[in-house]
Amino acid sequence: MNAQLPADLSIPAFLDRRKLIYTYSMLNAYKNCGHSMFRRYIKKDIPYVQSPEAKWGDEVHQAFEYRVGGGKPLPQNMQAWEQFARPFDGRGALVEQKLGITKTGQPTGFWDNDCWFRGKVDLAIVNGAKAYILDWKSGNSKYEDPFELEVGALLLKAKHREIEFISGSYCWLKENRLGQGYDLSKFRDTWNEINRLVGKIEADRALNEFEKKQSGLCKGWCSVTDCEFNQPKQVQ
Repeated sequence: MNAQLPADLSIPAFLDRRKLIYTYSMLNAYKNCGHSMFRRYIKKDIPYVQSPEAKWGDEVHQAFEYRVGGGKPLPQNMQAWEQFARPFDGRGALVEQKLGITKTGQPTGFWDNDCWFRGKVDLAIVNGAKAYILDWKSGNSKYEDPFELEVGALLLKAKHREIEFISGSYCWLKENRLGQGYDLSKFRDTWNEINRLVGKIEADRALNEFEKKQSGLCKGWCSVTDCEFNQPKQVQ
């Protein structure tokens, strides 16, 4: 007879060896603080509470999806950003693409069982061997980093094998400007960086040791409130 666990005994989340599906957000969270990433994405004992900033970001993305993908006018409080949507009219732009790849880098469905890494591309234009991607941003550009764009480019390349060159940029709506243009075509470098970070996560997971890293995010921006570095958000 097989032994049974008591009904009231739950298995700690860190012992759960279910396959992780990696994302840019998970990798970025790990770079910021391994412990915070572990609590949010692996142990999952921190309830998700959508911040007002995140809610606004979702509304902005949806509005641009409907505007660029379906021609629906932007809401009145976003009309000033029409200048960023209009250039894509009639160009066959792909919006909110849900893309996934396997562990060997082959394209697969976003929700498929063999999906190992997945993400969304806000806007893409594919023209033969060339492509362009754009990421709508509703926050501040202080920490602009092309890695998110590079990840999106890799996912797009996996689906559209004919692509050889991809450029891209962020659109900083709050600042009414496009960010720097980037060459996102170093697909091998991006693939290697993803695997480097995944390797570190898996090594930490095997040891159940995720390093805490103190940073500005500890000051009211981190949801791991029981960490000794966490500080209440200061009201301006």
